[in-house]
Amino acid sequence: MRILIVSNSPWRNDNSFGNSFSNIFEGIPDLEIANICCKYGHPESNCISRCYQITEKSLLKNLMKKGTSGKEIAVNDAPKEDDSAQSGEKTFNKIKKYKSIPMFWAQAMIWKIGRWCSPELVEFVDSFKPDLLFIPIYYSHYLHDINEFILKRFNIPAMGYVSDDVYTMRQFSLSPFYWIDRLILRRKMRKVFSWCKKIYVISETQKREYTKIFGDKFEVLTKCSDFDDSKRPEFKTPGDTLKMIYAGNVSKGRYKILSELAKAVEALNSDKKSFMLDIYTSTPLSDKQKARLCIDGCCALHPPVSYGEIRKLQAQADILVHAEAFDLKERLATHQSFSTKIVDYLATNRCILAIGDKSCASIDYFVRNSCGAVALSKDEITVQLEKLYSDKSLLKYYADKAWASGKKNHNRGEMQKRLYESLENAVGGNK
Repeated sequence: MRILIVSNSPWRNDNSFGNSFSNIFEGIPDLEIANICCKYGHPESNCISRCYQITEKSLLKNLMKKGTSGKEIAVNDAPKEDDSAQSGEKTFNKIKKYKSIPMFWAQAMIWKIGRWCSPELVEFVDSFKPDLLFIPIYYSHYLHDINEFILKRFNIPAMGYVSDDVYTMRQFSLSPFYWIDRLILRRKMRKVFSWCKKIYVISETQKREYTKIFGDKFEVLTKCSDFDDSKRPEFKTPGDTLKMIYAGNVSKGRYKILSELAKAVEALNSDKKSFMLDIYTSTPLSDKQKARLCIDGCCALHPPVSYGEIRKLQAQADILVHAEAFDLKERLATHQSFSTKIVDYLATNRCILAIGDKSCASIDYFVRNSCGAVALSKDEITVQLEKLYSDKSLLKYYADKAWASGKKNHNRGEMQKRLYESLENAVGGNK
């Protein structure tokens, strides 16, 4: 079975897209996957056999001088760095970091007029001969245009996967541009949902809300892991100082929650050093934000490390931290989301401290499954830390609960079996 997937980033195991999709698909027999990516970078994954790349710099060059806007690139064979290409992408990334809607519109316009639909792209898809288009459903204009072109040109079935709220109006913004953009994209989303025989979602909250709108075609699909009791990581006996780790994105108000956690640690450490919080993130932070997360002897901020290294660090920790914002805007933006690192946490056999509002799907998960110490308000952060320190048997209790929840809800064998059957049904129904 040949599956084609169009993505923003190239498929790499060290970025969020590649890590999640490799986790979902890797090990499923009788699958061949090709990737069309729309950003600079080199694919590195054993999950895909072929990759076609279109960059914004190539689109701009094509506007000035007619030529090709994309090309097939080798997988797992990174060439010498193309400084000019990298510099072009860095320029776009600097512009896009401001995340204003007009900037996104400018980007969408480049893709609209940039002649990405080339004979080379058609040849790539035609030679791969996909049986199915698997669509990561992003909040993006141009990715949906590419998917629509492929579906119409090659007449193949589609399945989708949505991990953020890309449709509902349960959002907060004072910008009229935001609402205009969302209304435009809602029209595209309705088309995308109509194309797909089945759509996977990231949480029960998302499934419930989207089913009400679009009908019964949604199923929950998260990252998975091998919850084999014989390979369960050994529980780490805690020392006098409890080591806490947070690794990942600290945007969407998460740095505020982590700063509250750091303050709570500082207060508890005034008598003796009870906790140490280490934060690993690639999120750009202002000097003021960094100062809130750097408290000597209490909280330290570190640059990002590889996925393999962070897994080793998590295994050495006593408590793994998950944080979601309490502010209304951020709560609404993430209320359907389920962080990819949660399954990694569950598989580490460590106590999890989850901080956030119960309206967020990820926090609700910890409450429903009783698989972590949960702070549902800022005031409860200190309460939960005091409980964990005064009764360290709770660390083992929550580690056991986390493992049990992972085994029940995210077991690799069961999840991949269901996924393959759905893919097979979609392809078989088209033949």
